[in-house]
Amino acid sequence: MTDSDHQRSVVERYLAAHSRSDVDGIVALFAADATVRDPADAEPFVGVDAIRGFFSSTHETMDSLTLTLDGPVRCCGEFAAFPMTARAVMGDLVTEIDIIDVFTFDDAGLVTEMRAYWSGSDLRVVS
Repeated sequence: MTDSDHQRSVVERYLAAHSRSDVDGIVALFAADATVRDPADAEPFVGVDAIRGFFSSTHETMDSLTLTLDGPVRCCGEFAAFPMTARAVMGDLVTEIDIIDVFTFDDAGLVTEMRAYWSGSDLRVVS
């Protein structure tokens, strides 16, 4: 099992990689057979190729996407949960959405599952 310092470091690298549109940096945090559910009730993206495709398409549709941590990362065993705000810029449209992500880690410290808790009703137009 990984320790909470490692889990917090992975969360920080995940946020930073998103904010740089560094899809390779994001994917490097996931195990080969990981699953991503974004939002949490969506069909999963399974494996790094599917995860890469999902995050690539997310970043291709936006001029910029910035993820900001809104509170402490909470670690419990193999899990880490964290609140964040995603700010997306698409031309003149700027939106924000509050999200809680939950990561599950394997013994090697890689993310084996990510679930993003949000819904369309959480989206707000900033400008």
